[in-house]
Amino acid sequence: MKKEYIRPIVAFAVLLILYCLVAFLIPFVHTATFWISFVFALIGFAVAGLSGWITVILKSDSRSRFYGCPIALVGMVYGGVQVVVSFVMMALAQVVPWWIPAPVYAVGLGAAVIGLIAMESVSEEIQSQDEKLKTNVTLMRTLQSKVNQMAGQSENAEIKALADEFRYSDPVSNKAIADAEADLAAVVDELQAAYVDSDSEAVAKLCRKASSLLAERNRLCKLNKH
Repeated sequence: MKKEYIRPIVAFAVLLILYCLVAFLIPFVHTATFWISFVFALIGFAVAGLSGWITVILKSDSRSRFYGCPIALVGMVYGGVQVVVSFVMMALAQVVPWWIPAPVYAVGLGAAVIGLIAMESVSEEIQSQDEKLKTNVTLMRTLQSKVNQMAGQSENAEIKALADEFRYSDPVSNKAIADAEADLAAVVDELQAAYVDSDSEAVAKLCRKASSLLAERNRLCKLNKH
């Protein structure tokens, strides 16, 4: 196991041991309220540890860990609050009957579980949308890169103008404009070939054609956003 994982596990284990020592070294009255509070505090530790484990260890990449941070935060907040409340109830164990803290603890645990499930769902949806957006911009970024490469190596004004048009175009694709983008991609490939062959006449013609297709693609892109 990596050292970056061992440190938080050791720290968590130390906190758990310290909690148990404090709970039993302080002369609390060991009534039902004490034991219920102690058990729910352990559950709080378990929830906090599990949420941290899911976020830090099971999430294999930094992006997934970043999106998983709210999950860890919910677990840590619940665990911390549960431990504090448990100590308070332990201190009042002699005067507070067990049926007062028990439902409070149960409601708190239920809220934490619901919060964890909700945060996991939100995290998955955000990652899904992020990956979808990443995929959707790939084609236009690729075409822009091809035209920019030609513009950087040439003094041709039409190629440079086309590069500027790509720069200010919406990079996000969608199904409604797939055909238009396929036509545009084909023309850009033809333009690359003509540029490599130093066919200035074909380059000029294909630049105008690519510019027209790009303008139509952008028009369709705007229409599909309304």
